[in-house]
Amino acid sequence: MIKKKLLSLTVFMTITATIMMGCSGAGKVNENKETTEAIEQSEEIISEEEQNKIYSELFDINNKVTVKIDMSETEIAKMEADFKTYYKKRSKSPIYRKADKVIITIGDDTYEINDVGVRMKGNLSRTTFYNPVNGIHNMIHLRLSFDETFDDESYYGNEAEKWTDDKAREQRKKRTFASLDGLEIKWNRNYDNAYVRQRYSYEMFRNFGVPAPQSSFANLRLGDENYGVFFIGEPVDKKFIERYIDEEEQGGDLYKGGWTNTPANYTLNMTYGVADKDEGDFYNMELKTNKSTSEHKNMENLLDMLNSNDTTKEDFEKYVDVDEVMKFMAVSYFLGNPDDLRNNYNNHYIYFNKSTGKAILIPYDYDRTLGVTYSYNPEATGMTEVSPFSESAEATGQKQNNPLYRKSILENGFFRSEYKDALKEIAGSDWMDPERIEAEYEIVKKNYEDVAVIDKKMDNVQNDKLGFSLEGEFVYGNDGSNMSIREYMTRIMNTYNSVIAQFDE
Repeated sequence: MIKKKLLSLTVFMTITATIMMGCSGAGKVNENKETTEAIEQSEEIISEEEQNKIYSELFDINNKVTVKIDMSETEIAKMEADFKTYYKKRSKSPIYRKADKVIITIGDDTYEINDVGVRMKGNLSRTTFYNPVNGIHNMIHLRLSFDETFDDESYYGNEAEKWTDDKAREQRKKRTFASLDGLEIKWNRNYDNAYVRQRYSYEMFRNFGVPAPQSSFANLRLGDENYGVFFIGEPVDKKFIERYIDEEEQGGDLYKGGWTNTPANYTLNMTYGVADKDEGDFYNMELKTNKSTSEHKNMENLLDMLNSNDTTKEDFEKYVDVDEVMKFMAVSYFLGNPDDLRNNYNNHYIYFNKSTGKAILIPYDYDRTLGVTYSYNPEATGMTEVSPFSESAEATGQKQNNPLYRKSILENGFFRSEYKDALKEIAGSDWMDPERIEAEYEIVKKNYEDVAVIDKKMDNVQNDKLGFSLEGEFVYGNDGSNMSIREYMTRIMNTYNSVIAQFDE
């Protein structure tokens, strides 16, 4: 076993190598004898190549991952207080509390990172989760920060870190794990017993040319307690852009779209800007990059074009990367997420390429795909009877008012044919073959089945729904069950084939 430790204030590495010694020459292993050799490399910076290698291993589902968070009850209580303070502001806490240590095991390799930031993440999932009597009593989503400096006095008061070494502080601000500034960790809130649907969705997007977060799974442990199998994901941020966008197009404006009083539907009523969580100022489109320099010109140009009565096909192509957006829309259709850009004007990022100014779309929070209907099934069939050319926003049942869709793929849309071609490409691939995703399910089940059910009873968790299964218990309507992946794929392909047959006549 190899242990690698990331030190608290730097990106320096200590390696502890466990070497199995052979009795009769090199290449032979005597399992009864073990010697541990410590190799100190405190002045060696982890290379970019090594960071990228860890990144690949972290998101390889063949590797079993464990994330262990060692955090004092004092810091956990502060997270609870943060939630309550910001909830009253109708806001989300931006404050990271300090975990003494986060230990991430990937296969046989273990990485220790000291002084890691931890905060609650999510929207409707946010809840009170801790009290001194019961300890942690509700499950929540988490966001880790590897580069948090804990020195903002407006958040940490007298406990704010006092950095006496500017170089050390700058090193902390640059610290990464697996080339990531942070990591998203989300519990299986929709009881997807197959576990793999959201990850498969992101993989499918990337296969067809749409940037999407890398993701996998981990057994989360808080101290010595098992909290089950969590989805782990790469944040969509500046580093994500650097990883997936061509160099000449990096440095553009990235916005996160979601519901804030009104939807992110690309009408002129949609708001955009830099959020201030302390003041409770939010926007449908929250700017994530270039916060101090952006004048939002690309967003303004896009909205003006989309909402003009005189828009031409050439205008649309000037402001939108049409190929990428058609692929985004086509993949989204087959995944059947009712809580997405098309159906609920939600859960996506939009990025404006630096040199061309053209917009691309990035999926996010696709935890209601491929037949997940638990607690939310707005059109009553798990999205399986919806036409790819539907004129409605299925989450509301109202007429589609997003001009990005209306002017591109709906009736008389500029790129209806290109959209149809993208649909056909996906339908003809093995991505809609249930055997492909079921093979991934078997890998994940083998790695995590023994830790799927958590150690303790939580107020907001039904432990009996956390086990692994490919069977579905779908019932029409808004009931507490999910459709099996195989049934979903059969149904959506039947609908698609019927619609395309009519379209081609």
